[in-house]
Amino acid sequence: MKNLLIIRFAIFLSLMIFVSSCKDENKILSSSSGKTGEIVVVANADAWNGNIGETIRQILTESDTLLPQPESKFSIMNIAHRQFSNIFRVHRNVVIVQIEKDKTECEISSKNDVYSSPQTVLYIIGSDENQIVDALHKRAGKIIDIFEQAELERIKKGVKAVENPDLRKAVENKYGYTMYFPQDYDLFGDKNEFMWLGLRTAKGTEGVFIYTYPYTDKSQLALESLIAKRNEILQQYVLLDKEPQGSAYMTTTNYIQPTYSTLKINDDFFARIRGLWEVKNDFMGGPFISYTTIDKEKNMIVTFDGFVYAPSRSKRDLLRHIEGIILTAQPTVVSGK
Repeated sequence: MKNLLIIRFAIFLSLMIFVSSCKDENKILSSSSGKTGEIVVVANADAWNGNIGETIRQILTESDTLLPQPESKFSIMNIAHRQFSNIFRVHRNVVIVQIEKDKTECEISSKNDVYSSPQTVLYIIGSDENQIVDALHKRAGKIIDIFEQAELERIKKGVKAVENPDLRKAVENKYGYTMYFPQDYDLFGDKNEFMWLGLRTAKGTEGVFIYTYPYTDKSQLALESLIAKRNEILQQYVLLDKEPQGSAYMTTTNYIQPTYSTLKINDDFFARIRGLWEVKNDFMGGPFISYTTIDKEKNMIVTFDGFVYAPSRSKRDLLRHIEGIILTAQPTVVSGK
């Protein structure tokens, strides 16, 4: 009888553990808080006021040179571990710095949706200042990528949740790409190979240009070729209402070199450019970002080019929002294929 009771208790205990683990896996997280580009750094005063804090600030608040006015990549705030209450735990981006004397090497890792959703938490755990600082310098680029990608994913999900379906269908019909746009976006231009979608307010203008042209060889994807084609297309289709007609048009600023990189998205090659634009014979300007790929089925080059015009305003988050919109684009899946 005693053995039977022990067996029943063991089964009961196993069931309780199983149910508890299921609850943890399916727990409902509260919505994250905080503005785009904000990061809460949890570090005590001795770490924050020393080389660890200085290095974190150098990495996260590095100036973004490809904006009209210098702006840091992220905005950060520091709190001590004892201040890491529920208010801060639900922040969208969190960095937690911990000193553990027994660590043989510094560990830098990230987790999603720890205390809220969507959320990214970066853990930095090391034995002392020198170990942590050395690891931070080695992983600086990766740390920036983690938070930039997290912000872009949030933007993509937000745009898809509240979209303008008419614009999505217009792009699908014209280019064979599914792309999502905010509800308040409008169609400003649709002619030949070119389409312009965007938003105008009293505070400024933002938008996305989509254009295509025949693919002949890989040299077309070099920076110089892409900029030359960009300027050709914009001079033709992005004009100011100014006399003489056609004298004022958007073009790429030539006094600062755009950045150029290549990447793969869903196994498709993309060339990514960031730079500054201006209006020839006028005083308008701002940042832009473009992604260019090859439509192999149609043998065409496709460019998604986003820009921001926001006088006297911060442009970092606006441009990041535009990039998120661009990254929703993908070839339309045709039913039956």
